[in-house]
Amino acid sequence: MRRFLVGFLATIGVLSILLTMVGTAGVWWWVDTFDTPEPLPDHIVLSIDLSGSVDEASPLDPLAELFPEQAGLGLVDLVDILDQATGDRRVTGAIFDLSGAQIGLAQTQELRAAVFRFRAAGKTIVAFADSYEGDGVGPYYLASAFDRIWMQPSGLLVLTGISMEVPLARNLLDEVGLLPEFEQRFEFKGAMATLTETTMPAAVRDNLARVANSLYGQVVSGIASTRRLGGTTVSALIDRGPLLAGEARGNGLVDALGYRSDAEASIGLTIDNHVTGARYLAQAGRPNADGTRVALIHLDGTIDRGEGGGLSGRGSVGSAQITETVDEVLADKAVRAVILRISSPGGSYVASDTMRHDIGRLRAAGLPVIASFANIAASGGYFAALPADHIIAHPATLTGSIGAVGGKVSGSGLLDKLEVAIDRVEVGRNAGMFSSTRPFTSDQRQHLRRMLDDIYADFAGKVGEARRLSPGEIDAVARGRIWTGEDAQRVGLVDGLGGYAEAMQLTRQTIGLTPDAPIERIRFPRGVGSLDALFEVIRSGEIRGVLTKMQDITRYMDAVLRFVPTHGSGLIHTEAPRFYPAR
Repeated sequence: MRRFLVGFLATIGVLSILLTMVGTAGVWWWVDTFDTPEPLPDHIVLSIDLSGSVDEASPLDPLAELFPEQAGLGLVDLVDILDQATGDRRVTGAIFDLSGAQIGLAQTQELRAAVFRFRAAGKTIVAFADSYEGDGVGPYYLASAFDRIWMQPSGLLVLTGISMEVPLARNLLDEVGLLPEFEQRFEFKGAMATLTETTMPAAVRDNLARVANSLYGQVVSGIASTRRLGGTTVSALIDRGPLLAGEARGNGLVDALGYRSDAEASIGLTIDNHVTGARYLAQAGRPNADGTRVALIHLDGTIDRGEGGGLSGRGSVGSAQITETVDEVLADKAVRAVILRISSPGGSYVASDTMRHDIGRLRAAGLPVIASFANIAASGGYFAALPADHIIAHPATLTGSIGAVGGKVSGSGLLDKLEVAIDRVEVGRNAGMFSSTRPFTSDQRQHLRRMLDDIYADFAGKVGEARRLSPGEIDAVARGRIWTGEDAQRVGLVDGLGGYAEAMQLTRQTIGLTPDAPIERIRFPRGVGSLDALFEVIRSGEIRGVLTKMQDITRYMDAVLRFVPTHGSGLIHTEAPRFYPAR
């Protein structure tokens, strides 16, 4: 019976892989042969929906290659659409629907800059939302850069300021018998305050207050300048918020009340000239598609060792992925420079150090690297960027957080309450140091402190060397402090302010090109998730490798089945460290 089950499951697995390959190839052939898109009209009004969150980059998805006009749009895609349309005489205007938009302040500043470039070309751009609410000040802050702002009469303008909340769960953990045991370097590193504190530590509060005031000032200044209102007036309106639609219009924050169809009619959008952003990008292409080749690498998400979750703005990014991507860039001899776009709060210190080393390999090979920070590039995200020739950030980027935190949560109290006993066999004094079933001993706590001291000294020392800061200057900007990009430039942690456009200009300058020289910006890794990779597997005979993997799986399944007990079950537990030094 066991052999039959193993053979049956293995056969199903192999057939599934083969059918997927054949089916995907068939779809690709059909699309390539018969699905010719309708040409773009001679007169274009772009229509872009920005509902939901905005990733830094669109997912590396094979379906996006098959159906590019239905692909999701990342931030870089939105910028490229506006920049391409800026020089396209067919495009006369654009409308953005910001209903339900979830966008960070640094991303908002990136798009505001692209909107200003679009408007400077004499084109009209309109913002609409059924209600400007739900995700802080970002959606309206973006809308304030547009020519006209529309809002549904029943909507709200929720422009109420900047709020930073830190949930504090220490009392709850004490109640259930969980003991958080963390150390941080130093007083401003509040990553684990949620678990360890009952009130916000004074240093953390002061740091967050400074960040919040910086962000608030940027938002007020930006809205005041584009809406032609005084900063004091904008602040007073924020304090009165949320505002009803009529109040928003009456106070100069909104230009017109109506529905989406009314906003579309106001800009001359019709069924004949309506073009979605995804369709325009797929058919019109990106700006400067032909020119000097520059690689674009996204470091997006929490930093982990190994493969991580992906380079496409989904969850986490692994050090092995960055290593492979750097290898791919180095293998492409046409690449002249690299733009490294970072949106990461940090993560594993070891993985961050691996990434820093790999970025250094690019420079050692003679490739200039321009690091561009998005919403957040802090802790390990900042560490990875240190080898870059230039580091630029948006004014609202959150960066810095040069510090370390590590430890574990011990559940011994909870186990006692549940009357669960833990017995163990160990070889080595510290074999169970990171076990969650018991607290640290005093010696183990001291050992943890020494590890964090070493990590912090290495981190701060490398920052000082890369940024040419003295030990005293490092101490004044580090110790876990978070900075906005605006303040980070002032204290020497970044070189300048800006986004993709400024990164491209720095790239031209660094490799000796003229300011208007065309650049072919290629996203790396290339071909991940594409049909090209699938066909390459088939052409190269690597299908045998897939079948070998299936054979390995069947052997594993057979081993598992051999050890399934007739009665009861057993468990062998190998201890894995729970250590978070770079967050």
